[in-house]
Amino acid sequence: MDVPQGYEPVVACTFCPPGGIFFQLAVYLFDIGNDMLQMLTFVHHGDFWFAGFMAIFVALNFLATFLVARDMSLSQTKRCDLLGEAKLCVARQVPTRAWQVILFCERNIEAPGTGLIGPYGASRLALTPLQAASGLYGLYSSAKAMAEGRVDQEAEVGGLGGTPTSSYALKAVRPAKAAMLFLWYFCTFAAELAAFAVVSATLHPLVTLPGYVLGALANGVAQWWSGDGGLDGGKMATVRAIGLSCISVALAMAGGQSRAFTKSGPFGGPGWIPAAFILIRFFAWAGLCFFVDLPHGLLPLGSLGRPMGFPVLQAKFLRPAAACREALVCFTSQTWETTETQANSTLWVFTAEVGFGACAWPATDELTTPATIFNTCLLVLAVVLVPIHICVVVAMLVLNPTYSSGAENPSARDEILAKQREIDEFARHNEQSAGQHTELRLLAEGPGTEAQAQ
Repeated sequence: MDVPQGYEPVVACTFCPPGGIFFQLAVYLFDIGNDMLQMLTFVHHGDFWFAGFMAIFVALNFLATFLVARDMSLSQTKRCDLLGEAKLCVARQVPTRAWQVILFCERNIEAPGTGLIGPYGASRLALTPLQAASGLYGLYSSAKAMAEGRVDQEAEVGGLGGTPTSSYALKAVRPAKAAMLFLWYFCTFAAELAAFAVVSATLHPLVTLPGYVLGALANGVAQWWSGDGGLDGGKMATVRAIGLSCISVALAMAGGQSRAFTKSGPFGGPGWIPAAFILIRFFAWAGLCFFVDLPHGLLPLGSLGRPMGFPVLQAKFLRPAAACREALVCFTSQTWETTETQANSTLWVFTAEVGFGACAWPATDELTTPATIFNTCLLVLAVVLVPIHICVVVAMLVLNPTYSSGAENPSARDEILAKQREIDEFARHNEQSAGQHTELRLLAEGPGTEAQAQ
């Protein structure tokens, strides 16, 4: 059977660029290892609360993956076997439902939780270079996973009880649109995670987390606004929308109804309500950081009694950023550019024979060099990406009726459904071919082979 047009079949591994199902599995395991490293960092510094919260999200991810993927596995053993499931994906050339559930759990449970806790906790520590690199990679991997999960949600057009659709179908019918959605959501969640770390370190997580609680409530208000399900059904749908948004924080961040391509399946109502709360949250956070000064904290109770406000922002982020800027300017001034016209190449040469002359690695009185660079990266990500995210949200509210009011996009929905059916049929055909090949191989090897295989 021919490959559906536009669909890229699953392969074991590719090298240029790196990809394939086994590469995806390796990255999945590497992300888990990086989470463990961040937890060990917190334990080493005595921050057991941070380590405990990260452990909870990692454990929830493992539990959900084990229980759900085991029941949905296509293998006869009915167990959660990551390598075996990856091999099945290669045989089908289409990801199995169990594999999609494994990624769903990571993208909607583990990534948001560890992505919020890890960078914020690391911003308060004296980091080593390895720990700083681990924190930055954790932010990147969480934002990437959350963006992939959001694109999966954009592709959900089958509705409750309908044909399950995936981002593979969306990428097959609208590849450019899918790529743009992923880029936007990646920047969105990177901005959210960096901003949460900066604001929480400046103030306190108990000040910033209510912003996401209000985002979950906004999803519930939008669901209630839609009036779907009547009086009793509408109440249950509202509670369900709020509950799902609290479990999957990405829904509270980006909005449950504010989808850019197709109308939201599990949520009803207009998208402008959660989008408005996105704007309110960012402006409120910025105002609190710049105009609040609480040298003795909120309450004389544990971490609530620590200094909060603009002086903390200066000490932990603005001064480190200034130190990094000065170091970068100094390093740049120590170099000069020589252009060799014959070789048509550019060569960078240090004017100082040894070291960087008068330059030094950036550091402040309170932070080590790795911590200074780490906090500067968080601040730069927040300062650059948050305004971009706000501008895109405003533009989507004005220009995209699907995003703002939940308008239907029937042509896109029908294309995705049709392509998903083609992909499912392609997978079934490959499964049958693989099964026939196995039976023929066992017959060719002799009657005792089948008994040994069993």
